[in-house]
Amino acid sequence: MADAYLHGRKLREADVAGWMVAAAPYLPGPGGRILDLGAGTGRFAAALADTTGATVIACEPSPAMRAVFPAGTPLVGGAAEHLPFARACVDAVWASQMLHHVRDLEAFARGIRHVLRPGGHLLLRGGFGPPEMIPVQRWFPGAFGDFGALLTDVTARLAALGVSGTARIQVSQRYAGSAAELVDKVGTRSLSNLATLPDDVFTAGLRAVRRDAPRLDYPLDERLDLVICVG
Repeated sequence: MADAYLHGRKLREADVAGWMVAAAPYLPGPGGRILDLGAGTGRFAAALADTTGATVIACEPSPAMRAVFPAGTPLVGGAAEHLPFARACVDAVWASQMLHHVRDLEAFARGIRHVLRPGGHLLLRGGFGPPEMIPVQRWFPGAFGDFGALLTDVTARLAALGVSGTARIQVSQRYAGSAAELVDKVGTRSLSNLATLPDDVFTAGLRAVRRDAPRLDYPLDERLDLVICVG
């Protein structure tokens, strides 16, 4: 789904800037290192570097995602459960909408503790609030799991290793500015929650999106969370 991801998950420059404003107090400056964990197709790598002046290293397990990753950022193949990095090598870990892909949360927590320097920050970006905060869930009930419980689980594991939660910030971003954009974005099936649905369930949901889209108020925004932990 790498090609679909490039199209369906693209963020406006203003929205990327909004995330950087929220994240900047917890990121290192020039001379520091940031690990972009589960970097996907590189939506945030350049912005992290431009905002901070720090060195950004991207880590992404999918060869297809890595194949379309833009040049200019050091890129490593690797999974969150088995990070191929030295101990205490980064000042911050940026982990955007990847936690639900992690199969072993305990291994993830140990990996974060391993790579994060003392006093460094883990920044978890994702939709950890009620499902209603994600507009598209209304047409695909059940596709979005209990990410709040997932967050509670992983933060407890991190805290046991000395990486404790300190802040939770909500950031608004544009999902669709028009009916045409809404139908187009959902149709890419680039959200992993939609990609894993049975084809008939996704088709029925997309049909409902096409039916309802002309009657909605735009722009259609969503609110995601930035959860900050310090090691």
